[in-house]
Amino acid sequence: MNKLNDLQVIELDILKEFARVAKREGLTWFSMFGTLLGAVRHDGFIPWDDDVDIALPRREYERLRLSQHWFSEPYFLQTPQNDPAAASHFIRLRRSDTAVLVNFPNGYTRGGHMGAYIDILPLDDMPNGRVARDVQDTVLQMQKQMYASAALDECEGAEISEGKEYFCYGSGGISGQYDVLAERYERFCSKYSNQLYYALPVLGGEYGRRVYDKKWFSESVEMDFEDLKIPVPVGYKETLITSYPGGLYEPDLKDRTSKMGKSTVIDLGRPYKDYVRRYTDMLNGIEDKKVFIFGAGDSLRIWMERYSEDLNVVCAFDNRKDAWGSYAYGVPIHSPIELPGLLDENSRLIIASVYHQEIAQQLEEMRIQEYFVFIDGLKYSSC
Repeated sequence: MNKLNDLQVIELDILKEFARVAKREGLTWFSMFGTLLGAVRHDGFIPWDDDVDIALPRREYERLRLSQHWFSEPYFLQTPQNDPAAASHFIRLRRSDTAVLVNFPNGYTRGGHMGAYIDILPLDDMPNGRVARDVQDTVLQMQKQMYASAALDECEGAEISEGKEYFCYGSGGISGQYDVLAERYERFCSKYSNQLYYALPVLGGEYGRRVYDKKWFSESVEMDFEDLKIPVPVGYKETLITSYPGGLYEPDLKDRTSKMGKSTVIDLGRPYKDYVRRYTDMLNGIEDKKVFIFGAGDSLRIWMERYSEDLNVVCAFDNRKDAWGSYAYGVPIHSPIELPGLLDENSRLIIASVYHQEIAQQLEEMRIQEYFVFIDGLKYSSC
């Protein structure tokens, strides 16, 4: 077996749970893309890969999509229908006791499940490649409209920024219609049947335009994937060549990097809800608290203007030594070294700085784990 990184260990566990349920329910499924290539070439994960892709023929996919009850916590079957806040365009099986937050917090959508996941894709019947391209073009427009509609519903008719308003309405977003759009989306993707080819139009780019001869998926063969046996298409060679027409050469060492971007937060030891809470619940129960702000720049000014009325703001902290002992926006500035001696159960510590990630790490190193983060642009309300 490969020496797995922490994320791969979690993804392998999720894959095992899926395989267990699929066997129990008699589902037909196949490994795809990097997971298929990893099984063929490495008997497991491609060492620098960080996701799992599997696919089911549409009929099997629909059985799965309508059977969320097959899984129990910490596993959650996320579909476009049961989790509109996440606006996923295909199924993901996630683990609730972990956090993988993509483009967070800028891309955060309230309520969406953001645990570690594997991707589960539908293999849709297609007459040919030209039709597959046309279908994908429409599908991508439908996905954008679904996302915009979910974003409008999140705003609940209030506090929508001008930029978000332009995007949502410009993308055809319709308040209160997400459920209708999501079901229409599934019907359109599966409009063809009894064709000679498969395609995956739910994917963006060339992956969603390519067609696969259904004969390659007429049956499966088992291959090792770490300590698990997984099914691969009987025509796995042809499937890989079609998936990677540029060649199956291993990339140069400098290009063997994770697909997760720098804006992705990965915390496999903490449930995503606990992590997100720091960014969303800043004002909950704050009324009777002693409030401390970490950050003495412009974010402090914005926070004070919006939220400080009737609150007991004691002081702010800043890493700039020349600021200690002075005031910013009417608030005294202290050294962060004083923090542990000031915080108690009646305190609320809030990071208000563009360097919130660095400050959060600093607090963790100081063994301070109870804090909240203010991000200008996120919607905050008291509950």
